[in-house]
Amino acid sequence: MRRAEGRDADALAALLRALNAGPGLHPERANAQGVARDLIGDWWPSAGGAAEADMLQGFVMGDLHASPKARRQGLGRAAAEDGGEFPCWDADEADGLAPAFHCGIGATGARMHSFPIEGSAFAGLSRP
Repeated sequence: MRRAEGRDADALAALLRALNAGPGLHPERANAQGVARDLIGDWWPSAGGAAEADMLQGFVMGDLHASPKARRQGLGRAAAEDGGEFPCWDADEADGLAPAFHCGIGATGARMHSFPIEGSAFAGLSRP
């Protein structure tokens, strides 16, 4: 487990694209430039990950995600040992696997609402 660095921007963007590949999501928005600017270079100090051959294989940023080949390799334990207290996951209603996985490891389901703002609505925020 280590902090993400600028050299991890491509790998972190790829992990975010894979995580957000579900229906109605926009994985194409995760790119190395945005990740370096908004995640690594800004306010998410807990961005870090499991590294294999010094290549980022997962991340902890409030959420916990590992690439398929890095799963069950101790990223969650490493996050806890690094001072993490709890992860919180969101799952899309159409995702049948995520709720089963989360409940299977002892997480409890809670009704949550997400409020994404995008497109013209988001662009309108910057207008006077």
